[in-house]
Amino acid sequence: MPKKIDKEKEQAFIEYFCEGDSAGNATKSAIKAGWSKDKSPRQMGAYLKNKYLNEIRQKNEERISGTSGLAISVLQDLLKSEQDSVRLNTAKLLLELGNFSSQTINLNVDNTHQKSDDELIAELNDLVKTIPNLQPKLQNLADVDEENNQINSNEQEDSKNIVKH
Repeated sequence: MPKKIDKEKEQAFIEYFCEGDSAGNATKSAIKAGWSKDKSPRQMGAYLKNKYLNEIRQKNEERISGTSGLAISVLQDLLKSEQDSVRLNTAKLLLELGNFSSQTINLNVDNTHQKSDDELIAELNDLVKTIPNLQPKLQNLADVDEENNQINSNEQEDSKNIVKH
């Protein structure tokens, strides 16, 4: 005589397989769903896992999508952390999740707030030596600054002359 299908036990198996301390373990889920240890819960668990593969996948996707908003919110909060290492590790995790590998990401964290002006100038001079296109750009910036300073001083003189007259 064929075995009677117990839909309630099978649905319980899906629930136990997707959540709780037996999540992902077919044998434990089969035992919790009511298949006794002496009636091969291991075989029943493997059978039910394959039989309800689509239902299990759908339930897991629903569970994940239900908590993804909270997870994103937590990551956003971590990105605003005052600790550089927490922000860096969170950013690295997010980049990895976005399929950026560590080989394509080269991060150099440097706290410039703790450096003196002389240290920053020395670092800039090193960069000028190692980056060939940087020198002309810096020269252009210096020229623009000089022009702005000259314009400002001319405007100030004009203002003084207007006030005198």
